[in-house]
Amino acid sequence: MSVHICFGVKSSMIDSFQSDVLEKEYQNIYKPVAKFLYSHPAFCLSFSFNGPQFEFYRRKHPEFIEILQMLIGRKQIEILGGGFYDPVFPLLFPRDRTGQIELLSSSIREAVGKRPRGLSMCASIWESSLLSCFSTCGMEFVMLDETLVPPEKNTCIPLIMSDKGKSIIILPVENSLKPQPNVQISGFIDAVTAKVQKSQRNSEAHIQSGEKVISIQFSHKELKKLLESGWLENLSTVISDEKNEKCILSIPSNVVKNSVVFQPVFIPAGMSGEIAQWAIKPYKAVKTTSYFPVTIYDFLQLYPQSRALYDRMMYVSMLVNQSHGDKIRKKVARDKLWEAQNGNSFICTAEGAFVNSSFRQNSYKNLVEAEKIVRECNEFEESVSCFDYNGDGLNEYIIRMQNYFAVVNLLGGAIREFDLMQASGNYADNLSRVQEFENCNDNYERGLFVDHIFTDEEFSDYLLNKPTGNGVFSKMIYTESKFSAQHKEIQLSVCALFKNRQNVSLRKKILASSSGLTIQYILKNESSRQLKAKFAVESSFAQTNFNAQDFNAYRLEILTDGQKQEIDTKSSSKALNASGKLANVEGFQLTDTDNSISFMFEPNEQCGLSFFPIVFNRPEYTTGENVPASMTFANTLFWDINLEPGMEMEKTINFSIFNMHKKRRTVKK
Repeated sequence: MSVHICFGVKSSMIDSFQSDVLEKEYQNIYKPVAKFLYSHPAFCLSFSFNGPQFEFYRRKHPEFIEILQMLIGRKQIEILGGGFYDPVFPLLFPRDRTGQIELLSSSIREAVGKRPRGLSMCASIWESSLLSCFSTCGMEFVMLDETLVPPEKNTCIPLIMSDKGKSIIILPVENSLKPQPNVQISGFIDAVTAKVQKSQRNSEAHIQSGEKVISIQFSHKELKKLLESGWLENLSTVISDEKNEKCILSIPSNVVKNSVVFQPVFIPAGMSGEIAQWAIKPYKAVKTTSYFPVTIYDFLQLYPQSRALYDRMMYVSMLVNQSHGDKIRKKVARDKLWEAQNGNSFICTAEGAFVNSSFRQNSYKNLVEAEKIVRECNEFEESVSCFDYNGDGLNEYIIRMQNYFAVVNLLGGAIREFDLMQASGNYADNLSRVQEFENCNDNYERGLFVDHIFTDEEFSDYLLNKPTGNGVFSKMIYTESKFSAQHKEIQLSVCALFKNRQNVSLRKKILASSSGLTIQYILKNESSRQLKAKFAVESSFAQTNFNAQDFNAYRLEILTDGQKQEIDTKSSSKALNASGKLANVEGFQLTDTDNSISFMFEPNEQCGLSFFPIVFNRPEYTTGENVPASMTFANTLFWDINLEPGMEMEKTINFSIFNMHKKRRTVKK
């Protein structure tokens, strides 16, 4: 019995702005691999390229493309297709799926003269609806992680799945057989043979004689180690030996072409075990030995930041698909949309599943660019609309102004997404602190204009940046009192029990304008006792250009008693609050120097101010090490509350946005 072994190398992580990374990969990985393949004609390998990666090599290294052409002519290598920006296919509309596949296939065919016959997918994120799409795009087979295949169906022969008259061949990728440089060649071949023999015990008689195939895909680091250690060269020598009858090196398309027997199978929705292990418990790797289909939707429900990006992507997809008018602009908008759909933004980055936020923010920027172009296709009108934006069963309020896009959520009555049309990312893309990584847990979701009411003791802890509070207002579901799309006005209300004995109510009115927002609060003591507390409004601004090695905090300028001063924001305001320097603030300006954007907060009455930068740590799934993943700058306006029974208090905050390059506006006294 002979086993066909199909080795492959995965594509790069997408970051189209880092050409230096692609150049380094070429020099360290692809150039040595091409040299090895050229001198070892018996060694076969398949390549998976994403679009930006492949286009970079076409522009910068045409000699590499020429070598690929020659190796394809020798039937020694194969280039697999896929989505141009390596997207998570189940999350896309069918038109975007086929468009991305066709774009990458056309690029490969133009460069090497051969169209891909099969494809690989980001993290093997699969659902059955993809079958029809792949078949329509002319794909004959797909590479899927072995963890998606029921063990009794993984018989080491090509699988076939049919749906509504169309079918596709599935080649499981056996990561469990991936060799290490210190493993003897004979040991690897024995492991492959044992795997095939074990699979045959459970197979049916009519498939015993089927073509046996083992597919293995390497990351760049794994392939580099095998190449530098001489392991690949030793394997090539053993495989080329005429006495060897156990293993044959091949490419996937040859195996599919020569196979006469296939194992029928139905693969439900799922994803690779490498990612699925993180989709059971937040930030915990939970490995299961049994077949357990974890889907991309489980992952999105577990990680709110990924889900928020998905919601935004779907909204912009709708805008692009419904756009009419200028076809050229619409095509450019669709290109930006596709670039925003890369899988790294949703499930993983260059280092791991949760490190860091740069890919996600880059997708937000591309989505903003796509929306800006769509607005240019038609006559844009500012609007505030109300519908279930994120599919949670509650309505959200979508604010589309000339200069920004915002989403107001009924949970906490806060802004959970805030994108500027200057394409600077989502300023509300905040994480929450987790005990395991930051030694404390936030008991609410961060955002812009999150409301709190604290006792004096709770507020003292809050000023020290300690998790505190009872969740009053910040964790409650607000109800709509009034909504006027015409006047761009949202009125929300909530009733709560403060200190478990005092009824309080809060009315919150949000007025949207081109330059920003006006937030009005009316807090009422509904109890029969005097209400003494601290009322606080917190806004957390995510750093959209986060760099773990050298990030810059926001610049803060305040106006106190008619005097303007700049405040050091590298540490929290603990000392300043203790000294009383931030007790009578008349207004303040927060500036994102990286993007040249300033945010102005102007309360109608003097207030206290606190702030603290927070760096969030998250694990790399490759090493398990906790490393900086994101940063936010939280600032809070607060007032002393002393209300008699039945009395109410009104506070208003004017929030403005402007570009630093324009004439700077001064805070009114």
